[in-house]
Amino acid sequence: MDTLAVVTGAAGGLGAGFADRLTRQGATVVRADLRFDRSDSTSADKDRVHLDVTDPASWDRLRDHVHEHFGTVGLLVNNAGVSARDDLLSTSDDDFSRVLAVNAFGPWRGIKTFADDLAATRGAVVNIGSIYGVTTPPAGAGTVPSSVAYQMSKAAVHQLTKVAAAELAPRGIRVNAVLPGVFRTALLEDLPPDALRARVDGAPMARAGEIGELADVLAFLAGPESSFVTGALVPVDGGYLAAS
Repeated sequence: MDTLAVVTGAAGGLGAGFADRLTRQGATVVRADLRFDRSDSTSADKDRVHLDVTDPASWDRLRDHVHEHFGTVGLLVNNAGVSARDDLLSTSDDDFSRVLAVNAFGPWRGIKTFADDLAATRGAVVNIGSIYGVTTPPAGAGTVPSSVAYQMSKAAVHQLTKVAAAELAPRGIRVNAVLPGVFRTALLEDLPPDALRARVDGAPMARAGEIGELADVLAFLAGPESSFVTGALVPVDGGYLAAS
């Protein structure tokens, strides 16, 4: 894959796995994350850039940095995301706003920021949705990993994917999303074992996914093998949605 990719939320977890997979496939990858210090992008590690996806000025700085040091972007992976652990009535206004800003505003702003690049390269966008933007955690599963704000935000990402795919296809840009099921990531680390098991057992394959399995699907959607695929929401969930 001879392309320049930007992956958000790439300091760890799924984002780091995606960035590593794309690198192995031959892409040049710029990793953007709030956890990277601003000084990282001025050091030798110019492929690690501070990004606050809720801040338009931060997106603009990322674009300028990428253009100065790397070139024109051919792939955008909107992976950065957060959750909140409270139920509908307990979720605070601040938490609700934060989750929607990171998970929904961030991908929209990212697409706007790099649309001209992606049109010039006939590139692709892969958004990270969630099965919990389609369904809900199993009843009686204990502490939820996906609050109402998270679920609403991921449903918004799914709709953004469809709208962007339709509107940007004439510019040669493909937009798809992967919908992860249960993966052992930071969002699940603090779940009690019985709560995690309830989610794992919700899928017919009865196991958590491996990051590499999700990264392989993302790489397919990002590459030329999927040249006639756009607007797709692809579950990678061990059959969770099929059985729900």
